[in-house]
Amino acid sequence: MCLRFRQLLLTLSFVLLTLFANAGIVLPSLISDNMVMQQNVPVHLWGKADAGENIKISILKQQVMVVADEKGNWETWLSPMKSSVNVTMTLTGTNKIEVKNILIGEVWLASGQSNMEWDVSQSDNAEQEMKDADYPNIRLFVAKKSFSDTIQTQIEGQWVLCTPLTIPKFTAVGYFFGRGLYKKLKVPVGLIEAAWGATNCQAWTPITTINSDPRLTYLNDDWQKIAAGFAQRQKGYETALAQWKITSEEQKAKGLQPSPAPRPVQMITKDKPSVIYNAVIAPLSPYTIRGVIWYQGEANAYERVSYPYRFLFPAMIQSWRDAWKQGDFPFLFVQLSTLFKHPYWPVLRESQTETLKLKNTGMAVTIDVGDSTNAHYKNKQIVGYRLELVARNMVYGENIEFSGPLFRQATIENDKIRIWFEHARGLKSNNGQPLTGFLISGTDGKFLPATAIIDGETILLSNPSITKPVNVHYAFKDAPVVNLENGAGLPAVPFRTDIKNGL
Repeated sequence: MCLRFRQLLLTLSFVLLTLFANAGIVLPSLISDNMVMQQNVPVHLWGKADAGENIKISILKQQVMVVADEKGNWETWLSPMKSSVNVTMTLTGTNKIEVKNILIGEVWLASGQSNMEWDVSQSDNAEQEMKDADYPNIRLFVAKKSFSDTIQTQIEGQWVLCTPLTIPKFTAVGYFFGRGLYKKLKVPVGLIEAAWGATNCQAWTPITTINSDPRLTYLNDDWQKIAAGFAQRQKGYETALAQWKITSEEQKAKGLQPSPAPRPVQMITKDKPSVIYNAVIAPLSPYTIRGVIWYQGEANAYERVSYPYRFLFPAMIQSWRDAWKQGDFPFLFVQLSTLFKHPYWPVLRESQTETLKLKNTGMAVTIDVGDSTNAHYKNKQIVGYRLELVARNMVYGENIEFSGPLFRQATIENDKIRIWFEHARGLKSNNGQPLTGFLISGTDGKFLPATAIIDGETILLSNPSITKPVNVHYAFKDAPVVNLENGAGLPAVPFRTDIKNGL
């Protein structure tokens, strides 16, 4: 009996070894049924197979041959495609895989922290929005939250059709943005969600990028200070755990339910520089996309970090572009809204505006639509729409206004100061009341409220107590009440003329 059992084990081991030795083609989760492939550009494909395995890929009228390298990795490119119908892709090697129900259209990555993660079920008019979300040509992929000290190549997730059942927990900003594009462009849209509440920008940025810029070394210094406390916290945990074991036994002896055990100390957290990039963005980066929409900044809107965000954020964007190897793809982002008792939010907004100097970036302003008592305001429809406007103009070439008035320069005219804007056609007050939110200062540096008069596509500012105006602030506070917009109804971008490190 023992001999027969050993023979059975040997047979099973041989079968398992044979299966692993002939694993055949294996695809990443992103290349799967219901996926959307980016139209009109070369499309990257990749996966695993047996070392040296020949793989034939067929889709539409294309046939591509590729050979797996000595480690079993393979990658190739499909020629640009366009299709108005669902297609199937077949991959043939030692095994055969059919990827079904593929659409060819526009693919966007939606990333950031909690206001991007904020889902449709929590947004304005949620019941109706979920009920109406029957768009089989919009496809959704949610990347699993994860962090790692090392670069990862795999990400968990699956493509699903947009339906009333799949949309409730999907990013609201991403959905409203994608739905708008779908209705306007009349092509399929693929949306990839990679968002995580309360995450900082440095966690989404590769460590090589941080280490290569002296302006960002403070991020490593800050983390080292956090890490230095791990030993003490671990000691505290061990003491608490020992006490819990004693207390738990006493509770059991009395027939009571033991209290929960203390939580172990995490030596790495999602706040560490690069760890979310490693685990989430790196494995997404081989997938061909049109661009990125991003909503983050709250976690960096503090005294020491709000100003250098203007170096960190563009560095993160460039690092993503380097990873995707698609050139300067569009990167559209949302400027922070309003929130009382957060004095450094205006500095962070300024850093976001400064990021517009980077090629192919666009910004949606939300200073007029948030909730000053709650960072997680529910009107995500307007946020998605404003991002959509930027995309329609910047990416898809539609001749529409996509930005509110953006400060260009200031000129002093005797006892007045004139402000010139980009995107200033049709300047007006959004409520018919005098313009609010403007402050000017003289040579003493003391800022006073300004009377603001619209003069064509400029604003003329004055205060009777200031005879020689020098600088201007507009909406430069945590929760400003402002009303300047252009003819398209888009709000003016907050600014100050005396830019400096801090308030």
